[in-house]
Amino acid sequence: MKHKISSLSELQVSALREIVNIGVGNAVTSLSKMIETGVNIEVPDFKVELIEDVPEVLGGAANVVSGVIMQVNGDIDGYIMMMLPEDAARTICEIITHEENADILTPLNQSLIEEVGHILAGSYVSSLSDFLGLNIKISTPMQTFDMLGAIIDQILIEMSQKVKHALLFDTLFIIQGNRTDGFFLTLFDPDSMDTILDRIDKMI
Repeated sequence: MKHKISSLSELQVSALREIVNIGVGNAVTSLSKMIETGVNIEVPDFKVELIEDVPEVLGGAANVVSGVIMQVNGDIDGYIMMMLPEDAARTICEIITHEENADILTPLNQSLIEEVGHILAGSYVSSLSDFLGLNIKISTPMQTFDMLGAIIDQILIEMSQKVKHALLFDTLFIIQGNRTDGFFLTLFDPDSMDTILDRIDKMI
C-alpha cells in the first residue's frame, strides 16, 4: 500500500502549514504569559523528509541538540519533538532567566526547555485536534541532550521502525528582539498520517 504522505498535494501542504501556524499563534500567547515578555515564533519553512535524511538536514547525526520529546496517542500515534541546537537552548535560557553563560543541563534550565517544548507541542496538537476533529492526547515532556542521530534512532526503536517520513518545521524564536533557531518534528506512523490527510481531503 502506498501511503499518501509520499505525494502530498499543494493543498494538503497548505492545510498542514495552516494548522501549524494556528498552533504557533496559541503557543506565542502561552509563552508570553509564562515568561512575562514579548515572544514571537515563526515557521519559515516546512518539509517532508525521509526519516533517514532528517539528521543530515538538521546538520548531521553527530550534531548535539537539546531535545524535548512527547508521545502522541488517540486517533493518531507518534511522537513530537522540539530540537534546539546547544547555542539556541542556551540563548533561550539566558533570555528568560537573565543568567549569563547559562548551563542548559541544570534542573531549572532543563525544566524551562521542557516547558517551552510542551507549550509548543501542546498548542500544535490542540490545533490539529480542533481543525480536523481528532481525539489526540500528548504525554508529559521528556528532555534529552544527545546527538541527533541517537535521539532519532531511539524514537524509531520505540515506534518499531514503522515511521518512514517526518514533518519538519523550521522554528524561529524571537524573544526580546533576540532571534534563535530550532526545529519542530512530527513523526506519525503511516496509518496515522493517512488519517490526518484523509481528514484534510474531506475539508478541501
